[in-house]
Amino acid sequence: MTAVTTAKSRIIQGAANELGWRQLSRAPGEPHTGNLPEGEVVACLWHLSDLHLCDAESPARIEYLDRLADPDSPLAAEIGEVGTYRPQEILTAQVAVSMVKTVNRITRGPVTQAHIDAVLITGDVTDNCQQNELAWYRTVVDGGTFTPASGGRTSSWCGVSDARTWDEHYWHPDGPPAGLTADRPTRLFGFPRAAGLIEAARRPVTSPGLDYDVLTVHGNHDALLQGTVAPDASLRALATGGTALTGISPGLSVQDIAPAVAPHGPAAYPTDPAAPHRSVPRDLTRDFVEPGDFARAEGRQRNYWTQHIGDLRLICLDTVNPHGGWQGSVDDEQFAWLEQQLVDCPDDVIVAIASHHPSPTMTNDYSPDGSPRVLGPEVVDLLLRFPQVVIWIAGHVHFNAAIHHGAEHEGFWEITTASLIDWPQQGRILEFVRVGQDVAIVSTVVDHDSPVSWDGESLGVADMASLSRLLSANDYQRRDSTALNELREGSPEVRNTVWWARRA
Repeated sequence: MTAVTTAKSRIIQGAANELGWRQLSRAPGEPHTGNLPEGEVVACLWHLSDLHLCDAESPARIEYLDRLADPDSPLAAEIGEVGTYRPQEILTAQVAVSMVKTVNRITRGPVTQAHIDAVLITGDVTDNCQQNELAWYRTVVDGGTFTPASGGRTSSWCGVSDARTWDEHYWHPDGPPAGLTADRPTRLFGFPRAAGLIEAARRPVTSPGLDYDVLTVHGNHDALLQGTVAPDASLRALATGGTALTGISPGLSVQDIAPAVAPHGPAAYPTDPAAPHRSVPRDLTRDFVEPGDFARAEGRQRNYWTQHIGDLRLICLDTVNPHGGWQGSVDDEQFAWLEQQLVDCPDDVIVAIASHHPSPTMTNDYSPDGSPRVLGPEVVDLLLRFPQVVIWIAGHVHFNAAIHHGAEHEGFWEITTASLIDWPQQGRILEFVRVGQDVAIVSTVVDHDSPVSWDGESLGVADMASLSRLLSANDYQRRDSTALNELREGSPEVRNTVWWARRA
């Protein structure tokens, strides 16, 4: 396979069948909007975000809460989006490796033809802040073979998707046990059979590793359970132990459940001993990362830092609130550090900011000891003081999106790129070009290079990545309209386009 950008060829959703299921197909490419620049190339980099490498067999997951957001759930309107279960979460390793191969195949900027300098990955590289997930990530980007399974390599699957743990709310690729009807995703929403997928997804996977410098930003799923709850001793025992919760304790209300998926702290799991449960193999590799583990895995002393990419100065922030809640903020110490980095930056240097959370989601000021947390508007105001800043690159929201901060002929752009777990599972190439005193930022979106249409049988790595993309396009909690998928894709103006930062 030869990777191509979406400027040459796009993958789109087809018409829905009677159950709302949509197949995918190839469509003509999408040309860049805006005038392509001619000038000095400052830097060229890949932007990936939200890989969510997921140990889908972990007992520390709370998939059973996700059904509260199903279309026919009486609590759907009250509880909103939950996001603790996706049918494609068993295939995150295959998607990540397929994207690594895609990145390695495109070695130059599509517009400037400049050599690509680095790959920037803006967080949520793991799904449940587990040590085994972080080890898988390092193997994905560094190269090598790993087994995306837990509970012992000789054991059978111990997650929620096979017939031995039958629950009709989850997709079971091999179908139901004898005598039972198909699960809800299959029966009501048209999900396919994929015989053998569960065990195929647990097979060893080999990644070639990325051929570029890899710069990884800290995300909320890299520090908090399901991106929300701070680990403690009882939750560590749950993760590594032999009991998995399978449902909600009798009598729990929405108010009791809400802290497990809280955007702002305090946050906590519903771990009542009266909850239904089942036995699973114990596994110490599922233990959670400790503070500092993520930075050490990246060869750094802390999770915020500065580095040059080509002639671009990249300032990376840690926007995770370690006290809980999936929205972001920074502490006073980091905010002061950021201001000093900008003060020390020469006027002729071009600066990019990177973080996991974009500024509109930096709303989490929870702090159990009352120490202040700095939110998005204050960070934006600081950046607007420095014309060297031309862009803020983030993830978290799983959308291709862009907003402009400041007056029309000044300020900076803030952009996010789609995730690799939700539709449309894309990355982005950013080319920075100096034109006089101004900077053009050329954006080109890229699909991972796997078959557009899954053939219904093949279960190689690329085939499973293809199936993951297809499943992601068919989110059955949003079947009432295609609005969510359209938001995730973004408009043409935030995909293949040129953003201008005026610095005069």
